[in-house]
Amino acid sequence: MLAEQNGFVLFKVTRSLAVRGSILSLGLLMAGLCSQAAAQSPAKPQESLETLTTDANDPTAILAQLKIENDYTVDEYGTQAEPNSIQIQPVIPVRPFSLMPLQQLLRPTFKINTIPYGSGPATNTEFDDTEFWDLFISRWPDPRTTGLRWGIGPYFVFPTATTHAAGKGAWQAGPAGAVVYRGIPGLLLGGLLQQGTSFLYTAPDRKPVTKLTFQPFFVYQLGHGWYLRSRDATWTFNLRHNTSTEIPLSAGIGKVWKFSEDRGLNASLAGEWMLYRQFAPQVEQFTLKFQVTILLPRLEL
Repeated sequence: MLAEQNGFVLFKVTRSLAVRGSILSLGLLMAGLCSQAAAQSPAKPQESLETLTTDANDPTAILAQLKIENDYTVDEYGTQAEPNSIQIQPVIPVRPFSLMPLQQLLRPTFKINTIPYGSGPATNTEFDDTEFWDLFISRWPDPRTTGLRWGIGPYFVFPTATTHAAGKGAWQAGPAGAVVYRGIPGLLLGGLLQQGTSFLYTAPDRKPVTKLTFQPFFVYQLGHGWYLRSRDATWTFNLRHNTSTEIPLSAGIGKVWKFSEDRGLNASLAGEWMLYRQFAPQVEQFTLKFQVTILLPRLEL
């Protein structure tokens, strides 16, 4: 019995180290590829601060980014705890090549969550599942004349969570798509859709997952890099019987700084309120979201 317990503990420690090592290795690999691409990429045309501000909020923009976001939940239904989440999200543009004539955007998302441990104030900090999508950006219709741009591609969820409560314990796959309209100066409208369906599980007690998320975008520029936005809320629809539905709303303010033609910074502060929930006894009621994003306009693989 003691040997089994020791073996289980060793398995958890090994798995945790493996997850950390995988994330670190991927980060180093992306950093190396980005450095090499920066040295080899031809110079892009100069863009104004207004254009950079729009691109920084556009999920279809060909703009290399590294976003670090902290979400602090002040009130959560079903618990006295105050959860917190740190999200690291690089966006890596890929130039067209012989086998793929369209531009691509690669976006992995890594999360470290401080989650409630029961209904009391206790919390536990763990790695969450890792998300990844690859958007192929369409060149039709011409976004320069219509203001419309869209992309579609595969979406994956990898079960990298380090505890049972931190993730779904399921490999998931499905489509992702984004569409934006930039035809009105200073205004960005659009949305991002992701759908994942589970097909493989880390344990026999894990439940099937069929989840659809939609993230609406509304960004209005105030000038000099300042903007108002509502694009931080993600609507979640779990499509299986008696599974949860969550529809939050968000509002925030941000600013973009352009330091040079190849470097910029985007920072924002937003609040998110849960407008509607069904079959979700424990979910965020009010969350503060702060993000800082490094912008690299000239970087492209």
